[in-house]
Amino acid sequence: MHSTIDTRMLNIAQEAALHGIGPMSLGEALTAALILNRCDWLRERGYSIAEALDRIGPEWTARLREVERQFYDDVTQARLRFTFEILPLPAAPGSFTLRLLEDGQEVGGGQFSAQGKAACFIDEQSAYDEALATGHSWLVAKQAAVFPELSQ
Repeated sequence: MHSTIDTRMLNIAQEAALHGIGPMSLGEALTAALILNRCDWLRERGYSIAEALDRIGPEWTARLREVERQFYDDVTQARLRFTFEILPLPAAPGSFTLRLLEDGQEVGGGQFSAQGKAACFIDEQSAYDEALATGHSWLVAKQAAVFPELSQ
């Protein structure tokens, strides 16, 4: 990181990526929109790219590209750190095991079954869809939680 300006801009981008720009000040919202390449947010605030650059000022404009690069490097790190997999259970057709992985190590998971005594779903597709939704939900939460520590 170059400076406290970079840290401040990175925190703004992270907050916007997680929660949107609704409660942000105009300068923060424009900064987030520029870093995250969200022209819809610029339009929402009534600004063009050129107007937004003028509004945030030359000091922040000069740091935009570096902060954008850092933000996407952080996102990539978070995406690589956390993942999940869904495996069919050969001994129980229509059943799946969800494995939640952090740095390649299993840290949780569950069983999703459409058959047998523990059947919770009406069919195999429903069991798989629930495992997928659970995995995605966990992944999004883990990636969102890691943003603050990535900027340290």
